[in-house]
Amino acid sequence: MNRPVHFLRIDDRLIHGQVIVGWLPTLGSTHIMIVNDRIAADGVRQEMMGLSVPQTVTLQFCSTRDTNAIGAAVMETLVLVASPRDAWFCLQAGLTPSVINVGGLHARPGKTELREALHVDDDDRTHFDLIMKAGPMPVFQPTPQNDPLPLGEIL
Repeated sequence: MNRPVHFLRIDDRLIHGQVIVGWLPTLGSTHIMIVNDRIAADGVRQEMMGLSVPQTVTLQFCSTRDTNAIGAAVMETLVLVASPRDAWFCLQAGLTPSVINVGGLHARPGKTELREALHVDDDDRTHFDLIMKAGPMPVFQPTPQNDPLPLGEIL
C-alpha cells in the first residue's frame, strides 16, 4: 500500500539543529521517523537523538526491513534517512513522499564533492538514479532558507 508523506530527507547526520530548528517548524511535523539499520539496532544512539527532539514530537526508529512501519507513515511524518540507499528502501516499502530533500552527505573516503555538504560515491549515484526514475525529483536544500536545487542539475 502506498502511503503519502510530505517530506523525506536524506542527511547522514539524521537529527541535528537544521532539522529541529529549521525543518520541523517549517513543515509542522509532529512525528519523526528515522529509517536506518545501524540506528535501529543502537539504543544508546536512539537515546542521544531523542534528547534533541521537542517533547511535542514523537520519534520512531526502524530498520529498512521494517516495511510495515515505513509503509504506515502518515503525512505529518518527517522521514529521515542517512543515505540514498535508505531512501530507496523507503520508496520500495511504499512510501510516496511529495518532497525528497537532500540536506547533506558529507566528505568521506571515496566520495566526490558536488557542492559544499554534498559528496557522493558510485552507490549514492546509483540510488539517486533509481529514486529520480521512481518518484519526485530530489532537491538539494540544506535549510528551509536555501533555494531548492533539483538534484538532476547537480549530478
